[in-house]
Amino acid sequence: MDSPLTQQARPEIFEPKVVGLYKRLFTNVHDDEIPQGFWAELFLLRPDLPRLQQVLENADSGLLIQSQHHSHQLLIQSIAALKLGRPPADEHALDTLTVFFAVVLAKRYSNPSSDIIEVVAGLENVDAVFSELVASLDSIIRKDDGDVSLRLKAVRTAIAVVSGGYQTALVSYFVNRDFFPAIMRLVQQLDDPLQATEPILLVGLLANHGKFEAHNPYQVRFADFVNEKAMIRVAESVGQLSSMLRAQYIAVQDDTPLAWSVAGTLSYVGLGALAGAKPTQPVFTEEQQRDMFTKLPGPEASTLVTVYDFALANKLFCRRFVAWEATDKEEPPPFSAFISFTSYLYQHAFRAARASSYAYLTLLILFILVEDAAIAKLLCETTTPVRLCRQRPPFLPLPRNDRSYAAAIIDLLADGINHNLRKRLDTAFYAQTLTVLSRLLTYLARSRTKLQYHWSELWRSLLSFVRFLNQYAEDMHTVPGTTQLVQSLVELLALALAGGEALLPDETAYDDLFYKLVESGDAFVKLRNTYQLGKPDEKKAAINTLIGVSQHYQEVIESHRAKKEHLSPREIQKIIRQGYDTLNVEAQREDQVQGRGFREADIKSEVKRFLKVIVADAVVLVSAPRVT
Repeated sequence: MDSPLTQQARPEIFEPKVVGLYKRLFTNVHDDEIPQGFWAELFLLRPDLPRLQQVLENADSGLLIQSQHHSHQLLIQSIAALKLGRPPADEHALDTLTVFFAVVLAKRYSNPSSDIIEVVAGLENVDAVFSELVASLDSIIRKDDGDVSLRLKAVRTAIAVVSGGYQTALVSYFVNRDFFPAIMRLVQQLDDPLQATEPILLVGLLANHGKFEAHNPYQVRFADFVNEKAMIRVAESVGQLSSMLRAQYIAVQDDTPLAWSVAGTLSYVGLGALAGAKPTQPVFTEEQQRDMFTKLPGPEASTLVTVYDFALANKLFCRRFVAWEATDKEEPPPFSAFISFTSYLYQHAFRAARASSYAYLTLLILFILVEDAAIAKLLCETTTPVRLCRQRPPFLPLPRNDRSYAAAIIDLLADGINHNLRKRLDTAFYAQTLTVLSRLLTYLARSRTKLQYHWSELWRSLLSFVRFLNQYAEDMHTVPGTTQLVQSLVELLALALAGGEALLPDETAYDDLFYKLVESGDAFVKLRNTYQLGKPDEKKAAINTLIGVSQHYQEVIESHRAKKEHLSPREIQKIIRQGYDTLNVEAQREDQVQGRGFREADIKSEVKRFLKVIVADAVVLVSAPRVT
């Protein structure tokens, strides 16, 4: 239908003027001269970021290379707007650049490194242009009296460039500029800790760029950092982030234990509004849940890479992270929230490679914490409620009272073992799980810390893993790393046997461990033969220690059966206790069980694997336009 005023055809869908400007930039290859008024208008108009993203996604890499002069002008004019600092042009320029970099850098190019530089700045001008861009972003972020919203937008623009161009030389401009002080000041000044997650992510991305190939100044910054207020702010931010990530899992399947209350009763009969009850959460089918769980955790989890870097380099941060209590008593302490989220992550780690990568990353964080004796002591002494995932059976017992962090960590590790058993076993996840358990049990035995915990559940999980490895041995032989994993499992059980008296709370718990090991004698023999763990006469082999204990008690029990055919479980337990005097357990050397201290270079390929996931998620995080 024609307009009655202009007699021209009306567009089928109304198109904001700013969208027309986007199309002129990225679809009109032959429009060489763009007047200055165009840029003034572009940055004055409110951005339509979803439409800008659509226009850029529709432009293939070939078109962008052809129209590179437009991209060059966009970047130069945006920098000019940032340096001038006049609202709303500076804010609109940042929003536009964030979407531009997030989309353009993610495209496939014939020669990625050179083509990307050619598109965004030109090979001849890239040094001057990107030096100005980085200086402008740094200036905005470090402006203490500046608009917080603008400073956060500058962070998002930096993330878009760094994550999108992670495999190019563009990131070196950011690595060589020290953003760390400005970002830590910003983190400290933000009212909402959750707003700090993206600035924290940015320093993590910069710290991990080329870390195995060249010196990275951000690694030194992490090690030398002593600002406790900023550390606490980082811990609070990670705590709130963890609660948000956990909420994503609960939104798919609510595993909150139902308490019998007035509100619950009224909700049951349809009168929940009278008690202020929350509206009923939608219930999804199993297939819907499966699809939704596969996409979790959200890309916000990428911020956890910075927690890893802090933990690896800075013991003061580790202490603050574990010990800090929430300022709001309605909220869990940061570390409690972190463990809680991790338990949900571990129950679903098998669903996707992304989830597995994040599970491995969090296991490294736990490993670094328990490896340090002072932090391990803190984990054993700090008691607080921790909500652990109960979305998939088998369920571990619900604790009746507040427990130590150490007990909660053992629970989530046992859950991880129970819920990720697959023929294509994630050996990296399981190996790291056993390593964390080994370090924690070693500390408990050394310090003679008798931890209150339902130990029988841990032994049940580990011995179920033994049976799984026996049952699916043919499949396991095709999975890389299986033999070393089986050896680690056997050494962990031998460690528990040798150190049980020092770490288990009472004789009953120690008897239960022996009882379960005696029951598993045949399984241990089969495991030794299947995975060639040692010759039967090899005394120092951990598997032979386990088999020897089982055989010793089998002989003692059989001698009692000669006198009485049927023995009750209580009688067998009594026999086990009496048999300690005649038992000779070959203690495992600490270096056999514990191995050497954590060295990142030993797991270079695994670190690169999860960094690849984190960088991709950082791109997704800033690719979602935020309407302002």
